[in-house]
Amino acid sequence: MPQHPAPVYQYSQLTADAQNALVGGGILSGQIATFNGELIPDLEARVAQLTGRAQALAVDSGSSALRMAMRGLEIRAGQEVIIPEIGWVSVGAAADMLGATVRVAPATESLTPTWAEIAPLIGPDTAAVVLVHLRGRPAPGTAEIAHHLTERGIPLIEDCAQAWGVDVEGRPAGGWGTLATFSTHSMKLIATGEGGLVVGDDPAMMALMRAIAGDTRQKTPRAVWRSKARMTELAAGLALPQVEHLPRLVEDLRALQREVHLQLAALPGLQLVPGSTDPAGNGSLVGVRAPDPDTAARISGALFHHGYRSWWPGPGDLHTAEAWPVQPERQITDHRTYFDIQIPWLPADAHKQWACTLTDLVQQSLESNR
Repeated sequence: MPQHPAPVYQYSQLTADAQNALVGGGILSGQIATFNGELIPDLEARVAQLTGRAQALAVDSGSSALRMAMRGLEIRAGQEVIIPEIGWVSVGAAADMLGATVRVAPATESLTPTWAEIAPLIGPDTAAVVLVHLRGRPAPGTAEIAHHLTERGIPLIEDCAQAWGVDVEGRPAGGWGTLATFSTHSMKLIATGEGGLVVGDDPAMMALMRAIAGDTRQKTPRAVWRSKARMTELAAGLALPQVEHLPRLVEDLRALQREVHLQLAALPGLQLVPGSTDPAGNGSLVGVRAPDPDTAARISGALFHHGYRSWWPGPGDLHTAEAWPVQPERQITDHRTYFDIQIPWLPADAHKQWACTLTDLVQQSLESNR
């Protein structure tokens, strides 16, 4: 029997040789910390270019990136920050750490809120709105949300942790907000174990965040409390080859994503997210709505049992507001009917067979409860 290639879910493995060369060079040179190296400035410049922003700041995690963004906006106690119902728990935690009140906008079928859900929560104390581009897809209505917030003088923070390489209404993810944050956690398209970046255009705001994050060389107009949240040279060395490879990776993932999307669309009882023929995003996931939460959980569990990677936002999942101290005032959709399937990297000639085998398993799981 022919040997089928193993799917690559850890995309960082695809550029391992280039990463080894950069990191090894850093170790040999002794440039392993946060200052006086070349890799961090190179990474910051490359990510700023990738997102169409003036500057980028490399930090030690996506959660740190969110905290730096909110400190850069000088959010404080007595103000409010609006966040979406679905997103990592550290989004709300970043606001809470500054003493701000967290308000939660309900998610729609896309897993993200639209302007209609955000607008009723805006008041005189609103200091920022966070919009999360979830599951490798753009948040629908981003341009409209950005427009309304700009009119009101309210900053928008785009959380792009899962949105490397995503196009958002004609701009790269991270191109709409006052600030935008990225993650290089091991589960992301750009993976360094831990790491993150903040991108923006305002030089004073970027300088303030750079100082707060621990760059002792950065002067500020007034004294500020500083912390340590800088990315290391070695992490930057892991990230750079992946950033360079990102366009090719997205192209390859989207090719397999389209094949999976096409085959799953033929199964009765499932609704693909988004519902268009083009699944959109960076190709890393295919989103699906099942008829009910039990079916979604059963299919996702079967996929996991057979070696596929699948996410189902069940009870206690820290991506969901029901596991947070604050919940939305109303719920529009049951997120437990949703699950998604991670798309691995595979050579093109293996795409159709992988998609067929996956679809057969999903169909069997669907029919097992009928």
